Amino acid sequence: MGKKALAPYRIFAGRLLTSTALGLFGYFINCYPVPLFSNIELVLGNTLILLCASRLGPYYTLWCAALAISGLAQAWGHHYVYLTYGLEALVVCLLRRRGWYLLYADLFYWCFLGMPITALVILQFFTIPVDYQFFTVVKQGFNGFLYTALASLISLLIPSGWFRLIRQQPNVLRTFRQKLVHAVLVMLSLVFIGSMLVASRNLVITQQQLLAFNLNERSAHLVHEYQRYLDFHQRAVLNASQWLLRGVYEDEWQGALEQLHRQYPGYLTMLMTDSTGRITQASPSHLMAGNPVLSVADRNYFKVPMTEGRPYISALLQGRGFGQDPIVAISAPILGEDLQPVGIVEGSLDLTHIANDTNHSHWGEVAMVLTDSESRVIYASEILKLNVFSPFEFLKLKEVEGFDLSLMNIHSTSSSVGEYFYHHTTLANGWRLYVMLPYRPLAERLEAYYMLGIGLLVIGMVLATLLARQIGAYLTSPLEFLVRKLMQRQQSEDPLSRLPALPRGSALEVRTLYDELETNRSALRAYQHSLEELVATRTAQLEAANAKLAQLAHRDGLTGAYNRRYFDQQFETARQHCVRGEGQLGLALIDIDHFKAINDNHGHLVGDDCLKSLVTLIQNHFTRKLDLLARYGGEEFVLLLPHSRPEELIPKLETLRRKVADSPLSFTADGEPLHVTVSIGLFVAEPEFSTVQTDWILAADTALYQAKQGGRNRLCLADSTTQDTETVRSV
Repeated sequence: MGKKALAPYRIFAGRLLTSTALGLFGYFINCYPVPLFSNIELVLGNTLILLCASRLGPYYTLWCAALAISGLAQAWGHHYVYLTYGLEALVVCLLRRRGWYLLYADLFYWCFLGMPITALVILQFFTIPVDYQFFTVVKQGFNGFLYTALASLISLLIPSGWFRLIRQQPNVLRTFRQKLVHAVLVMLSLVFIGSMLVASRNLVITQQQLLAFNLNERSAHLVHEYQRYLDFHQRAVLNASQWLLRGVYEDEWQGALEQLHRQYPGYLTMLMTDSTGRITQASPSHLMAGNPVLSVADRNYFKVPMTEGRPYISALLQGRGFGQDPIVAISAPILGEDLQPVGIVEGSLDLTHIANDTNHSHWGEVAMVLTDSESRVIYASEILKLNVFSPFEFLKLKEVEGFDLSLMNIHSTSSSVGEYFYHHTTLANGWRLYVMLPYRPLAERLEAYYMLGIGLLVIGMVLATLLARQIGAYLTSPLEFLVRKLMQRQQSEDPLSRLPALPRGSALEVRTLYDELETNRSALRAYQHSLEELVATRTAQLEAANAKLAQLAHRDGLTGAYNRRYFDQQFETARQHCVRGEGQLGLALIDIDHFKAINDNHGHLVGDDCLKSLVTLIQNHFTRKLDLLARYGGEEFVLLLPHSRPEELIPKLETLRRKVADSPLSFTADGEPLHVTVSIGLFVAEPEFSTVQTDWILAADTALYQAKQGGRNRLCLADSTTQDTETVRSV
């Protein structure tokens, strides 16, 4: 009594403990999604949710899902996953309760609910680019199919006794064919998806290696060019500061400065000052017009050379006096005879010539940003649409492990999808160079690869389904055939009759079972016969003699059909029966087409098999007790059909004609099936049409002749008034 009262609590505790353990394990796995590329990650912890759904009910499945999905929400920082994956757990659990396989249930969910809901969530709550949204949605469905296939495989491999005491989902009785198709699809899905993930991972690594090499190479080249550009112009200013005082008279400084400016067009302007910072010379010279007194004493490019006696490269400045252009000032002190600074020479570098904006690669257009030591934009490629002087702000998404490569967003800092791969380098003067390649081309390649893979997976699943069904049919059809025939024999008058031959191509194991059944049948048959012989030996002999006499008197010895003599005896009886019943009488002549060629080409034994098989087909097709089949000639049979109308007989005879054409009546010496056709002449009339049998035979024979003349393998109906014929069907 006590144990029975505690059983429900133990079952509840077992289910709760199992769902909790699976949920916690799924939580741990979901905390570490498997990265593919960019923000694309694989979720494998949900495998435990579906495993719970395959065995337990909805409440325990939802509890397991709440635990496992919490790890994913923590890793991604989004709570919409409770909606999509929680609904997935509920739908799959309910479909499992209705007998669905896990694989089919989850495929149904993602196709009709999961991906549409994910698309709506992305549109509502995320700032993902439009051209990336479709792939994100498809990736979620692909991910779901992956962990569902994994859960299905684990479910198949788990011993049935593990969940026997706490199981809530029903055990569904399935056919071997259904199980085979499901197992093949599970294995195909896992192998194909696993192969595609490995190949895509290798593709991503290769592409990232090439991309990192390209960025590093371009970055090194640009750093070299920028440094050379700055050194070149700095040497010009430094050289000028040395020879202006020593080799050139002061009244010639203006002309020398202009000549120097012409030699270095990379400067927007050049100027010279005295020791107080007042500009004394400038190039172009017209800049001094209207500005007799200009001073740069407050600029660092004046202070540093004057106080420290060394060249100086400024941060980004905005020009004044000579224009409002953004400039970088390069200056050097002019040293007097006592080696003390008496002024400076300065050049304002033209930033529009500092980089070339025509760099391209097969990943897209290469973009560049050059910033000063204060992270203000000195130069930016036009495609970036960044303003000079503006602070260079970007969102660093993630670093690509194993490569000197990172992802950044410049324009959309709220998007989780990267805009550019980038590599940055610091120049000797504190400037920073960012070289960027767009992320989208690489993502498009991988998207195309995944879409192609998904398409091939769908095609593979269709082909695998067809192949598995074919294999299942090959294995189970002979068994189904045996079971069906055994059931028919149990309902027949002679349940111990010989089993029909197995279909061609049956498996060896099935044939072994068939031989064993046939051996047992023979033994039972022999035992039955021995008992019957003991109680009625003479009765059996008499019945056998009578049966043999009746066979000789009324049956055709080869085919087992009635003979012509018996037909002649029964014709008038059948006609009188129709007169009394006011029904029509039908008479059909059936002739095998080209029967002589069959005997000539394949031998009389094959011809005899065709005759016997044809009789069997006709007798199985016309089963009324009133119907009478007789062999009228060599390959000609007559079918007497009382109380029949043309609209009934025509389709029935047409069905017989097609069945004969479609069924092999015998086999050649090589074992190949032999197909034949028949021509049929039909005559249906009131029984008062004639009391002479030959009139009826002649009318049907005329229709048969028309069928032969019309190409054979057809049925012709004779008119009951004019005895003309009309073709009912032509083949």
